[in-house]
Amino acid sequence: MSAVPAVPARPEGRAATAAGPTVPGPSPADASGRALPETGAARSAGGPPSPRGSVRDALSVNLNRRRLARGWSLRELSAATGISKGLLSQIERAEANPTLDILSRIAGVLETDPVALLRRPLLEPEIVRARDLTEPDDETAVNLLFSAHGHGRVEIYRSRLHPHAQSQVSSHGAGSVEYVMVVSGQVSLVVDGVAHRLETGDSARFDGRASHFYTTEDCPATTHSIVGFPMD
Repeated sequence: MSAVPAVPARPEGRAATAAGPTVPGPSPADASGRALPETGAARSAGGPPSPRGSVRDALSVNLNRRRLARGWSLRELSAATGISKGLLSQIERAEANPTLDILSRIAGVLETDPVALLRRPLLEPEIVRARDLTEPDDETAVNLLFSAHGHGRVEIYRSRLHPHAQSQVSSHGAGSVEYVMVVSGQVSLVVDGVAHRLETGDSARFDGRASHFYTTEDCPATTHSIVGFPMD
């Protein structure tokens, strides 16, 4: 994780505004390149933001969660960052694109990095089907399944499930992400009560904080999984 540069103190009474170069807003797409639904109407100011698809929506959700985790009001975050309460409120409602300077200052106060603030939350498992992977005629085929940034500790597992088995129900804590590939057999990945059937060669990643487990039917299965934890 790259360090956020220190920001000089701003003279009293001069709160930051949204002028200047803004954080780029690419066309919404998920990790596999599929287009995501367009963002709907602006959210009401009365409730927490709902995760959607765009970079601005991701910033909205992440800023709100990290601020509330510290027990801060918008006024307190404004005092700590030197950024106006009005602009912070607009960012949390996904109604403003902050400048890179403002984003860095928010990240510094919240003890994170700008990339983490812009990362889209995993609302449901992202699945890569083996049948969708390209298989060139060359002797070696390499496919990028997922890319990730900002992980700290990583744990790697090999799991063997007997027929009609269920793994232990797990949850790895806030900020964790689990990646799994089915090496042989078929499994059902159950995340927050929703089952996702994975065949041999299929891969998935999902929010490790969510309650999850694996089940098999008539055949045994082997999976390899990686759990990435946030930086300390």
